[in-house]
Amino acid sequence: MAVAPDEIPGIEVARVLQATAGAGFLLYCLVALGLLAARLRLRARTSATGVGPTGWQDRAAADRS
Repeated sequence: MAVAPDEIPGIEVARVLQATAGAGFLLYCLVALGLLAARLRLRARTSATGVGPTGWQDRAAADRS
C-alpha cells in the first residue's frame, strides 16, 4: 500500500530543514570564497609593492645589503 508523500508525518519539517541546509551551505561557500579572494588580493598587493605587512621585513632584501 503506497502512501502519498503529502500524507507522511513530518514531511513539511523535512522540506524546511533541507531548504535551510541548502541556504547554510551556500552562505558557507560564499564566505569561503570571500576569504580566499581577500587573501589573494592581499598577496598580490604585497608582492606588487614589495612591502609586507607592518613589522615584517623582507629577508631577501636584508640579505642583499
